[in-house]
This record gives sequence, C-alpha cells and structure tokens, in this order.
Amino acid sequence: MSLIRMENIYKNFGPLQVLIDVSLAVDPGEVVCIVGPSGAGKSTLLRALNQLEPIASGKIFIEDELFLHREKNNTVFRAAPKEYKRLLLEMGMVFQSFNLFPHKTVLENVMLAPLKVKKIPKADAEAIARDILQKVGLSEKAGAYPAKLSGGQQQRVAIARALAMEPRVMLFDEPTSALDPELVGEVLGVMRDLARSGMTMLVVTHEMGFAREAANRVIFMCEGKIAEEAPPEKLFTNPENPRTRQFLNSIL
Repeated sequence: MSLIRMENIYKNFGPLQVLIDVSLAVDPGEVVCIVGPSGAGKSTLLRALNQLEPIASGKIFIEDELFLHREKNNTVFRAAPKEYKRLLLEMGMVFQSFNLFPHKTVLENVMLAPLKVKKIPKADAEAIARDILQKVGLSEKAGAYPAKLSGGQQQRVAIARALAMEPRVMLFDEPTSALDPELVGEVLGVMRDLARSGMTMLVVTHEMGFAREAANRVIFMCEGKIAEEAPPEKLFTNPENPRTRQFLNSIL
C-alpha cells in the first residue's frame, strides 16, 4: 500500500507547463529525494500534493484513498470536507523559509497548531511540543523568540512545528537552501534522525550527500517531468538518462 500516490499530474501557470504527466508513489517509511535543476517543477510537485497549488489534471491518493481528481482544471472528485481536512493533516510541510510567528516563543510556535487545529488540551500540547523540541535538540530554546535564534535553529523549530501535528508523511521543500553553509549540517542531522526513525519523507533538495545517504530512492526531474528514478547508489554512479548525467556532472 502506498502512503501517497500521484497519477498523471499536470500543472500549468498560464501557457507554462510546470508539471507534465507526473506519476509518483511513496510507500510507508520510504525516504524519496527529488533533485534536478531550477525550474524543473520539484517544489510545485510538493505544493500540488498538499494543495497549496491546484493541479490542472490528475489524481492524488493518500493512504490509497482518492483524495482529489481533476481534469482540465475542473474538479471531478474531492474527498468530503471532514475527510479532506483529515487527509491534508496527514502531511507535514517544511518550507525554505521558516515562517515562524515572531511574537511567539519557540514553545508557543510548536504548540499552536495542535491547540488550534486539533483542539488538544493545552497541557497535552505543551508536553508534545517539549518532547519534540528535545528530539530536534532545542529544549533549552523553548522560551526564546525566533529573532534570537540562528537560521538553522529556526528551521529546526519549523520541523518541530510540523511534527507536532503527528503527520504520517513529511514534505521538505529545499529546507536548507536559505541557510548559511555552516548551519546546514544541524538541519540535515535532524532529517537523518527522522529518516532513521521510519518517518515517510518526500524531500526536494540540492544536498546530494543527504540524498545519497538517507534516500531509499532518488528522483531526477527536468522540464516538468520525472526523467529518471533509481536507488541512490544507481542514480549517482550510473545514471541512464543523459540529462541526469549532465546535471550530476555539473554539480558533483
């Protein structure tokens, strides 16, 4: 059973085709990294999955339940509102920018969604938040405000905030691209721990070392399509697609 499945996804911005017949399945516990040049459609694919961008055509399944089906910019099927919300909450999302509330402490930022969305009692939400902050190595920063944190610490808070909703799958959209190079390692360390814990992850990244080490499968996207997918040892050492080889030669 796939945890997430996308079938024949198309997405355009006006005349620009951004996703062209993209199909992808992610199994429970699998770590899938998406790599490729800028403008390949990588981030749009994640944003289409969690409905930040409406797709033009295609089907999205979550836990093998049909979540959404659209054709020619018209909705053919969408899960009932309560089920739609439940399935959306199965996906945690971490963006390039941290998007923390500057007037709230680290602890308050992590507690907010469980309190407001899941209606969890405050004491329970705080216990969950403190446990997750310990896991991302930020227990001592619970009372700090985002402005007092480094970029790497802020991104770890953003990861903790997503984890506080207890998602089944985590989506990462280039989570280290806005960080100074010396801060990248601490965020990747948290992501490696998550991968080792069995969290299902779909990661858009430029960090090839992370993809090689942590991914079960690497997908290379180019010009809105999946050009190649393979286990990392295969894709990085013996890619079949000439465009994949060209991309890897340019960055490695």
